[in-house]
Amino acid sequence: MGSSTSKPRKGHKNPKHLPKVGTPENLEWRHQGERDDAFKVFGGRTGAIVVAVLVVAALIGLVLINLP
Repeated sequence: MGSSTSKPRKGHKNPKHLPKVGTPENLEWRHQGERDDAFKVFGGRTGAIVVAVLVVAALIGLVLINLP
């Protein structure tokens, strides 16, 4: 078995480094990931808008049905 210094490390073509923990960039990165996950539940931003419109329409329908 060779030592860790026997061969140089190979670099990546497009390295992507994460921001340091606790920095504003890290907080924004985490919040963006949480927003992306929330929209994936409804199939993206368009799906979330469609669900919101359907919920509002259902609530208006319930109010109109219950009017005397």
